Amino acid sequence: VMTAKAAGMRYLVITSKHHDGFCLFNTKTTSYQSKRDVVAELSEACKRHGLAFGIYFSWIDWHFPEALPISSHNSDTITPEHQKLNIQQLTELLTGYGPICELWMDMGAPSKEQSREVYDLIQSLQPDCMVNGRIWNDYQDFLTMGDNELPAVALDCPWQTPASIYKETWGYRSWQVRGDKHEKIKELSATARRVVEEGGNYLLNIGLVG
Repeated sequence: VMTAKAAGMRYLVITSKHHDGFCLFNTKTTSYQSKRDVVAELSEACKRHGLAFGIYFSWIDWHFPEALPISSHNSDTITPEHQKLNIQQLTELLTGYGPICELWMDMGAPSKEQSREVYDLIQSLQPDCMVNGRIWNDYQDFLTMGDNELPAVALDCPWQTPASIYKETWGYRSWQVRGDKHEKIKELSATARRVVEEGGNYLLNIGLVG
């Protein structure tokens, strides 16, 4: 949090649960979770140091037995049982960790009714929380560009670019060719400036090695 604050960031978004279904927060829905409530620790640190706090949550869950089988594209429909799990976990996240500035949904292919159910839940529990475009079915508060994508034309709506330090990967990989560190810093800084100049928001992923 202190590093983010020193870099001029105004908020952080943590991956509470990615596609693998492993939860970094305390949940009553599954034992497939970390021993430490990492989401709580980061939320409390953000509050202490004046940064807003956001949460990423994957629509899909490879670990949940009643979800659809894993596909190569991860844009799968959400079974009723899976939607019930998502609502339970999102309720825990939206009620147990203080103010949430942004809920960042990802992947999946929910129905219009499922997207609305999630959006209505957010509005009832965290009315000041913004939700990204990957809630799908036009229930978003802002447009989400493709990964590492910038708009080709000027946009007249709120938008955000989700980006990774190295475009080939979103986490640590030993095979990643890193190149010159200073050139990478220049590249990322130039991208951040372009996003701001064009009226967008830059969400830069930082994968940590535990």
